[in-house]
Amino acid sequence: MACPYFVPTTPHPGNLWPHRRSLPLGDGFSGYCSARDSEAECDDETLRLQCNLGYANCAHLPLDRELDVVRFYIQIESSVDPATLRVQFCGERVHLPATVGELRFNRSSSLWMDPPDPRLAALADAAVRVWISSHTRCVTTVPK
Repeated sequence: MACPYFVPTTPHPGNLWPHRRSLPLGDGFSGYCSARDSEAECDDETLRLQCNLGYANCAHLPLDRELDVVRFYIQIESSVDPATLRVQFCGERVHLPATVGELRFNRSSSLWMDPPDPRLAALADAAVRVWISSHTRCVTTVPK
């Protein structure tokens, strides 16, 4: 889960988290808050405690927001197309599901088959990039 207003840009170069591979997006990211007017980069303390974790208690978050956090679950769609990733997501508000859905990402083209909302896309892109880099299984086809 990550803050739905967080826009991750690159893996964070510092060691802000003791177990960064266990973070909701699979790594700790630098980035900015899309709830802000200026979209300025978030400072390390905010990244460490709020942006990368969700359920942020941040002065920039709107009071009437739809979501507090977004969670992702990624798997290969092996029965249909092994190059396609199924990216299931759940947005929560006050610890309850508020929205759920599924996206499909084609690893061969590096494109979304179902382009998500831009805010969701930034988080999903980060989660997919980490998932792909951490799963070294090669997808091969057997010639007929």
